[in-house]
Amino acid sequence: MRNLIFFLSVLPLLFTSCIQSTPPDPEADILTFYFPEGSQRIKNVEIYNKYIVAYPKKDVSLQDSAFSLTVTPNATWERIDKYPVNDTLFYIKVTSEDKVHSKLYAVIQVEDFPEIFDFENWVKFSSGYLYENPKQSTLQWYSSNNGTAIVWLSPGKPADEYLVRKTNVCVSGDWAAELRSMVGPGKIVSGINIPCLAGSLYLGGFDVLTGLTDPLKSTKFGIPFNSGKPVKLTGYYLYQEGTEDYINADGTRTPGKRDTCAIYSVIYKTDDNVQYLYGDNIGSSPNVIARAEVNPTEIIQGNTFVPFEVYFDYDSYTTPFVPEELENNEYKITIVFSTGNRGYYYEGRPGSRLVIDNVKLYYDVLNY
Repeated sequence: MRNLIFFLSVLPLLFTSCIQSTPPDPEADILTFYFPEGSQRIKNVEIYNKYIVAYPKKDVSLQDSAFSLTVTPNATWERIDKYPVNDTLFYIKVTSEDKVHSKLYAVIQVEDFPEIFDFENWVKFSSGYLYENPKQSTLQWYSSNNGTAIVWLSPGKPADEYLVRKTNVCVSGDWAAELRSMVGPGKIVSGINIPCLAGSLYLGGFDVLTGLTDPLKSTKFGIPFNSGKPVKLTGYYLYQEGTEDYINADGTRTPGKRDTCAIYSVIYKTDDNVQYLYGDNIGSSPNVIARAEVNPTEIIQGNTFVPFEVYFDYDSYTTPFVPEELENNEYKITIVFSTGNRGYYYEGRPGSRLVIDNVKLYYDVLNY
């Protein structure tokens, strides 16, 4: 699915027009993008809607590095250099064959893993939508805002009406991350049923092209990680369970059924077949090396923040931690927060609220 809106707009013409010559292609997408081999901590850059994300190796500058790319058929592209804006290296403008449509991609780089996530910095993620996601240094968080923006198709919706937003209810500083659960829209245009929307925040990415066709595959968990061997995850949470009836994945309601939030981190090994984990295998993939999780049954509800400290469990998983594989940039890590313990299946209890602040990942620095 390249462009759902365009497809729907021309659908009636397909049944009323005679055979005509093929019109110019309206697409303006980057399909592949490569920096020189050996310059990054991963095999390829990650391409998301209007973003190209690179993870350079230490002391490698990609600002003036050569690159190659491919775009949609007959589209053209140009590099646009602007004054540096945070982590943006430069921009690529792609113009469609019909010369009517264009898309501006920001080429950004992510550097070292932050010491702490304090959720003080929030950025408007899309030029067409008003929602915000937190960003720490050069590392961008993704959230369920990315998916609900597609589901709602409501560009004018204020940022504070989304599932994830900043709040001044915090442990320190000015802001923390607030996640909420809401009643979903039900069946959407692609036929997928979304009865409940859980607020989620995670390290990884989001594939907009599969957002309406295979939502569990649109959420990509994990960023490259070679800082050391993860030991524990700490932080603060404030959780309040919703009071509405629990909504099941099929849309039915179960009065009295309880829900809880999810707080966990996973480190896993990548290979030729596994570059990401998704909503349907984050808990079951054999590539998982270790997991640190706040036990859902031990979540404390209330109006005050609760500190958490959870250690990574390596013994329960068969894929071993190998320092040389860490050094070779074969590992990825994610940190995940959600208002619903089964929120990725579009079920949960509307009204649930989770506030997160001052999250830190501890790891042992290794001598390879």
